[in-house]
Amino acid sequence: MERLRTGIENLDSILHGGIPLYSLNIVSGTPGSGKTILVQHIVFNNARNGLRCVYMTTVSESQLKLVRHLQEFQFFSDDLIGERFIYDDLGAVMRREGSTKVLEHIMEMVKKHRPDILVIDSFKAIRDMFSDEKAFKTFVFDLAASLSVWEVTVFLVGEYREEETNLLSEFAIADGIFYLYGQEEKRFQKRYLRILKLRGTDFERGEHLFEITPAGIVVYPRTKPETEKLTHTTAWEKKTFGIPDLDEMLDGGLRQGTVTLISGGTGTGKTTFALKFLLEGAANGEKGLFVSFEESPDQLMHNALQLGWDLGRYVQEGMITLQFVSPIELDVDKHILALMETIRKGNIERLVVDSISSFESSVVDLQKYKDYLWALTQTLKTQGVTSIFTVLAEDPFAPVVVTKTQTSLLADNIIILRYVEKNSAIRKAMSILKARGTRHSRDLREYEITPGGIEILGKLDVVDMLR
Repeated sequence: MERLRTGIENLDSILHGGIPLYSLNIVSGTPGSGKTILVQHIVFNNARNGLRCVYMTTVSESQLKLVRHLQEFQFFSDDLIGERFIYDDLGAVMRREGSTKVLEHIMEMVKKHRPDILVIDSFKAIRDMFSDEKAFKTFVFDLAASLSVWEVTVFLVGEYREEETNLLSEFAIADGIFYLYGQEEKRFQKRYLRILKLRGTDFERGEHLFEITPAGIVVYPRTKPETEKLTHTTAWEKKTFGIPDLDEMLDGGLRQGTVTLISGGTGTGKTTFALKFLLEGAANGEKGLFVSFEESPDQLMHNALQLGWDLGRYVQEGMITLQFVSPIELDVDKHILALMETIRKGNIERLVVDSISSFESSVVDLQKYKDYLWALTQTLKTQGVTSIFTVLAEDPFAPVVVTKTQTSLLADNIIILRYVEKNSAIRKAMSILKARGTRHSRDLREYEITPGGIEILGKLDVVDMLR
């Protein structure tokens, strides 16, 4: 099937290559959701590639106002106006001659200019001119029939509510239906795009985040691993921490491509264990990425120096990348794309996310948080990246609790860090709760974090640790 490429990064991948050529599409949505900018971005991208567009407005914007707004975007080119981007004021015809001449004028413009793309913005304004629904339905079907004989891809733009897409006659003749909308959250507004219909071809379903930037429309596809890759094979190679007793407890280390949760209370050393994992990889020539929602790179390097670890050296050499992300401004849809791009470009083999608890507290939609983690872990596994996620246990003295949101089900390995009281003193204890596919130790071991690093001590004789 031939397609009209939108030229908008990620949107064409959502559309599996683009919009079917010569289709009739309705771009619908709430006021201010970005409908007009989306279509204009598509039009200018194609005009720059030699295609011709007739852009007809009704009562929404004059040509002067339209151009004034478009000048703010990088995709706009004044040189294309009049030659490849042909503006027409359909609204003047509607006001002067009424609905009876609308179809005739549209077809006159198509015959005169032979456009590759035709846009009517806003089509909802034409509907509002018809007092009789039957007459409007006749107009809609006549328009679709008339345009079908011309090799033109059509966009009808209008302010429609989502429920109207199932009720109004214009949607019955559409080959494609795009719905744009915004969601108000406490910190900022988000815009989303959903494709409700695309006749004759498959597409990526679901809610896709997008932004309106100086460059135009930027789309962040809904994250999901490719279904055919979910049956990935975990390698037998082991990735060590460089802590001999811990590696022994893990039967040689973490299997490559697995996901590990390190759960523990505040101050138990989750970040320290995770950093040691990256440092060991860097010493063996494996690049690592540390994504922190809590500590800046400078703070991480300072803390590492207190343990005798020259983290800064590996950062300067490009073996370890430290990335701080503020959970206040975090958007899960954008973050996972940026994260996977960093992993791909940097040839990252080891990843630490510290901590997913801070991340969880910043997410309004808990189900989206779970979906994000599932998609992220599955994608990391398909890439063969060995990953550690740290998670905060709210009560460091409580019986073993990994996470409250059941995200532990996503992990291949779980390391528990906690405090115990012994002989009127607070000790640190660790255990391997789970290590999928390995014969791991089930001992409860005491450990200490000293200026020389991490030291695993002997077995604990505290019999009530797990109660």
